Amino acid sequence: MKPPINTKVFEGYLATFWLDESGILYAKGKKVPRSLQTQKENYEFIKQITGNKKVCLLSDTTTTSPQDKATRDYIETELPNMFTAMAIISKSAVGEIIPKLFTTINKQSIPMQFFSSETEAKQWLKQYL
Repeated sequence: MKPPINTKVFEGYLATFWLDESGILYAKGKKVPRSLQTQKENYEFIKQITGNKKVCLLSDTTTTSPQDKATRDYIETELPNMFTAMAIISKSAVGEIIPKLFTTINKQSIPMQFFSSETEAKQWLKQYL
């Protein structure tokens, strides 16, 4: 997943972000240690990018690292405040397992779906715009 040419890109610690023409926020996760503090900072960064508005998120978790329980709990409470729906894609087994484990352990507070392609993920998100 790559940002289109001439798109403003936002480099965060946990991910690289950009918004597409329809307002979908893309997040390409980075392979970095994740903690409650870095996740809180990440969500503050996203609020700056989105002007504190709820958006649809298309997340590439291919290189995402696991989170501890406190971080997963925080994510669960914040998801409905940040996003209207979330589409997740991954090109690695670990990148698929982590979000699937998260959604198995935690209830889904927003519509969330897993996809193998960015095109399918974007198409599914459009119903929530």
